[in-house]
Amino acid sequence: MKKVDYIVIQSTATGEGVAVTPADIIALHTTAIKEGGYGWKRPGIDYLIHADGRMDTLIGEESPTDVDLWGLSEGKDAIQGRYKHIAYVGGRTEKEVKPKDSRTKAQLQALEAIVRFYILKFPNVQVLGFDEAPAKAGAENPGFDVSIWLEEIGIAEQHIYKKPKQDAG
Repeated sequence: MKKVDYIVIQSTATGEGVAVTPADIIALHTTAIKEGGYGWKRPGIDYLIHADGRMDTLIGEESPTDVDLWGLSEGKDAIQGRYKHIAYVGGRTEKEVKPKDSRTKAQLQALEAIVRFYILKFPNVQVLGFDEAPAKAGAENPGFDVSIWLEEIGIAEQHIYKKPKQDAG
């Protein structure tokens, strides 16, 4: 397994209670843009966590994503490194009108377990929410404040991504 620098937590940006399969994610991410997809060569999510806490692997450890499909490494204060994207199914209100922390108890447990696993495996890894990356400010995803959640579950400050301070001048 190659070194991981960042764990990015996001949602599927789907309505609360709506089931999403790995095939749905793969199709959305790999279908041509003109056909309503993202036009990528592979999915942009490594792990998908379902409402029941079950986790599907979309990108195996033997085939890490070295390309930043989501653009986190772009712009001012870009985040450089290797990412693992963990998405929970949900993240929007039932009718997908606005963001919502729709994580189930099982999803909370699964998210915590995977975060703790990666911290043990990679002692310098940092964890952030998708919308905490400077290039994704305002993305309203994953529907909750990841930094606060990490503090609540006792993750050490060194593993919680902090946005760079802006110059005063």
